[in-house]
Amino acid sequence: MHFAMLWIALAAVFVCSAQQTNSQQDPFANINEKPPLETPKATGLRSFFTDNFGFRKEWMSQFTTDESGRGASRQSLGFEVLKKFSTSTATIASLNFQGRMVRRDGFNPVQNEMEGERRPGWFFEYHNAYLDLYNLFNPVFSASQRSRNVGRFNLRAGRFYVPFGLNLQTDTHGPVLQLSNDRNFGFERDWYTGLWGSLNKHLNYDAYYLLGSGYDLAFKGQRGLAAVRISLANKYSFQYGLEAGVSVLGGERLAMKDHTRIETRRTGIDARYRRPVPTGLFTLTHELSAGSDSHRSLTMQLHQADYLHASRRWGIATQYRRHHQSGLNPDASLLADLTWYFRNDIGNSNLHWLKLNVERRLERSQPLPPHTVVALQYYFYR
Repeated sequence: MHFAMLWIALAAVFVCSAQQTNSQQDPFANINEKPPLETPKATGLRSFFTDNFGFRKEWMSQFTTDESGRGASRQSLGFEVLKKFSTSTATIASLNFQGRMVRRDGFNPVQNEMEGERRPGWFFEYHNAYLDLYNLFNPVFSASQRSRNVGRFNLRAGRFYVPFGLNLQTDTHGPVLQLSNDRNFGFERDWYTGLWGSLNKHLNYDAYYLLGSGYDLAFKGQRGLAAVRISLANKYSFQYGLEAGVSVLGGERLAMKDHTRIETRRTGIDARYRRPVPTGLFTLTHELSAGSDSHRSLTMQLHQADYLHASRRWGIATQYRRHHQSGLNPDASLLADLTWYFRNDIGNSNLHWLKLNVERRLERSQPLPPHTVVALQYYFYR
């Protein structure tokens, strides 16, 4: 009897020991397995605003004065919409729209406000409004052809920077300092369509037909403009800090003031070089062009030097620009720009600054004396 009870006790200890050992080997053995919950995919209009969708807010407040004491202000609230359309393996298209509601009181000729003279009071402005289609010919290419031509044939249609000089590679929407196209053509953005992409591993291309109407989507008898630009591939900017290109443009555009047709010819070269130093980043920018407006020859030159401190908290810049058309006096200006950054994202997706800009007009095509314009700007974009 005692012997039987002893065996029963030993068996109970063995069973408990085995259960404890199995529990130590697999601590989740007694937990019921459940399939992971699937997140329902957005469809229709909801998917448009959730999949690869970006929305940026913009606030600008700008005050200007000249040496006579004439003041002007521009206040604006804006936004930018960025949308990409993708499959599981590739991005097939992207959409960009940028606009802002602006209130103007008075006017002073500041570089980023040259069109403002015709927009007193309240005005809704649109800036970027374009669609990109990537690898346009993929539907008719074979698999080997698609592989060989990745990034070579892309279509752009809408309103964007004039494809002449460095503007295509430079976001000048917020800064006071601009490149040369606004003075060279009367506008820096136009409506156009055409192809862009890579020629080979060293060169990119842009080839477009432009309406030549500037801000307005209008055809008033002008033939429009054809533009071609050949530029260094992106790897030269990443590896060496170098951007450069050659541009050719010709046709007919509209004058901004009276919409008369102007026969236009331009050829230009440009370069930008970024050089890191222990305390920050130096950038040199040059644009040179020559041609004619209604058979009157002209030249345009722009030279700019920038320094950004390594903290990305402050920067300074200076620019010299000169435009000369035969039969008229030249327009020439020297500018200085000082910026304090509250935020300065490398990708330009989060910007917040306070800027002081001073322009001294050294020569003027109109029979007026040179003068000085001072601009103070607050800018927020996120």
